[in-house]
Amino acid sequence: MRRWLGVFWLGLVFATLAGSQQQGFYFRMPVISDDGNDILYQAIPIQGVGQPSLDVFQMVPGAMSTVGMRVFLNGVPFVTGQDAARPHFSGQGLHVVYMRGGNGTPMQVYLYDRQKGLETLISKVGLTPGSNHSVCPRINKNGRIIAFASLSQELHDPDGDSTSDPLPTYATPSPSAPWIIYIHDRDVDGNGLYDEVPPAPGVVTVATYAVAVASSPYIALSPDTGGTYIAYQVFNPTGKVWGLFVKDWRNDLVTDPPIATSPVAFSVPSVLGIVQPVNGALVAFTANVAVGANRAGVWIAEVDFAQATPVATLTAISLNNGVNGAPVLSPDGSHLAFHSTATDVMPNVTDRNGVDDIFVFDLTTRAPIWSTLLVRDPSAPPPTIGPFDPCVHPSLSSVVGNSVYLAFEHWLKDATGQPQILIRKVQIPVGGGSRNLLLSWRPRARRYVPLP
Repeated sequence: MRRWLGVFWLGLVFATLAGSQQQGFYFRMPVISDDGNDILYQAIPIQGVGQPSLDVFQMVPGAMSTVGMRVFLNGVPFVTGQDAARPHFSGQGLHVVYMRGGNGTPMQVYLYDRQKGLETLISKVGLTPGSNHSVCPRINKNGRIIAFASLSQELHDPDGDSTSDPLPTYATPSPSAPWIIYIHDRDVDGNGLYDEVPPAPGVVTVATYAVAVASSPYIALSPDTGGTYIAYQVFNPTGKVWGLFVKDWRNDLVTDPPIATSPVAFSVPSVLGIVQPVNGALVAFTANVAVGANRAGVWIAEVDFAQATPVATLTAISLNNGVNGAPVLSPDGSHLAFHSTATDVMPNVTDRNGVDDIFVFDLTTRAPIWSTLLVRDPSAPPPTIGPFDPCVHPSLSSVVGNSVYLAFEHWLKDATGQPQILIRKVQIPVGGGSRNLLLSWRPRARRYVPLP
């Protein structure tokens, strides 16, 4: 452990020095593991120097402090070339999904098993890749269920015989909803083995199901072991509004009407399967126009699937005066983060810079506990967040001790202008004060318990 800490601090010094110099890569789309140990991200070469890659950075959460942030340049690449993008991984970071392609070929969805060092094509029928683009994959916490959006209509293979089946009516695309949402189940027989190669005829171990259609490829999958719920958007050309839907794909139950509607598209929602207070889903989403009599803001919806017609209850987390995006729930349902240009999210904190900041809310109190606003200090040593540096695309760990870990994109407003990844330890306020915390006296709310 002492050696590990030495390497960590040496890397921190190197990263700190390098953080103020021109880098060879843009670092984007961070995803942090449940325990805060691994951060997955996309590395894009600047001016064609090097190969695009998906990298994993490993850190020691216990070595992080609440006063410092970590910028890293020394990840371990596992996928290079061919425009790999939109990475996401399972709870402990063992299974990674992403899309890659380009050079005149459709984007395809792949899985990388970090234990086996093996890459597997997911968007396929048998061994044949999909004929059109498959994008934006998500994976649940044990790596069994993969959801993705596709324009390929031949990937529906519910009996796992490597032959395309006709699409069900509810998953047939239309001009206004061209994206088919597919669920790939790697363990249909439930024996705990992920059998990617089609077995003997009549034996079903792997199957791909078309479960819905969407107008946007940006979908969400609940991380529970069953990967039970999906969230997606459908544009209604008649009413000219976007609807946000949640579906229990295993039981073919969907919110109808949608849980929210808007004349503009929602940001990518976040969804968890929850045990309490309802048997169903917890969904976080942004609405950048007024909802009913309320201002724009960030919302959570509790969707009760314990009845034939699912019922959604909406609660405003932040009604504000800005443009909001990328809401994300921590895997244990304890915290919510999003980015926003709003100036009125946090009381007693002045913000007039007009750029995106990250905000972290405790869902027990439904109050903000941290923001990048609190650490914008151009006089601090690098890595630092300047007055006009946008901070976007947050990712949260579960609670580790008395903290949660946050990874996000920090866009430098210097001569290079490129994004880098910052990692922050956010301490949960417990009966005391800290200069890094925003204390709240709001009433206590419900603690959400995710599905196992």
